[in-house]
Amino acid sequence: MPSSPPLHQTVAILVIGNEVLSGRTREANAYLAAQKMFERGCKLSEIAIVPDIKSDIINSLNRLRHHYDAVITSGGIGPTHDDITMDAIAESFGIPLLEHQATMDKLLERFGKDVNPGRRRMARLPENAEPIICESSFMPGAHIGNVYVLAGVPEIFASQLETFLDAFGGTPYIRHEIDVNIPESLFAKDLQDIQTQFSDVEIGSYPKLCGKNACGKICLSAQDEARLYQAKEVVNQMLSGMSSA
Repeated sequence: MPSSPPLHQTVAILVIGNEVLSGRTREANAYLAAQKMFERGCKLSEIAIVPDIKSDIINSLNRLRHHYDAVITSGGIGPTHDDITMDAIAESFGIPLLEHQATMDKLLERFGKDVNPGRRRMARLPENAEPIICESSFMPGAHIGNVYVLAGVPEIFASQLETFLDAFGGTPYIRHEIDVNIPESLFAKDLQDIQTQFSDVEIGSYPKLCGKNACGKICLSAQDEARLYQAKEVVNQMLSGMSSA
């Protein structure tokens, strides 16, 4: 009996779209994917954002897919002239972009003579790519090699993402947060020393307000729950000593 392929342990997100780079659209898909990967124990290692320029998409995709276990793309698979992600994916793999027959059959069944060029355009997939079918869209994304090609519309992206999440992960990450009401500068050196002591725990300080009424949070995350609690206790002891000083 053949064994299942190993789960992806590292992943990059490639966001595609002029609307994100111009500030017209607030990017939400990488944020969602980061949360999902954190919960599953897959390390989101990089988020890249590129314009609707084929050469930029190809160059970024090739770099990312050869460096990380998997790449998830977001955006550029619609019916208009600026939706060129599928073209770029096919070119980066050196394969043709073809109409996906099963999708075309569904389109013809549903729309008949009203299958216009825009709908046909969205039925194209790189040769031998697996369609990503979800509940929120009639048109598929695509999975080829270690690349997952998703829509940019947040509702559709989220629905497509759910269909293949089982291919990602390992030991889930756990996150704890500690409220802080003193300036970062007072504990920066001690926090650095704690980070050195607990190299397997990610520790970050995130201020909300600075100056006289400083406040914020220290966040700790790890896959080993026991080590996470040990690090948290050391941080709490450090802060307690400063509060009572």
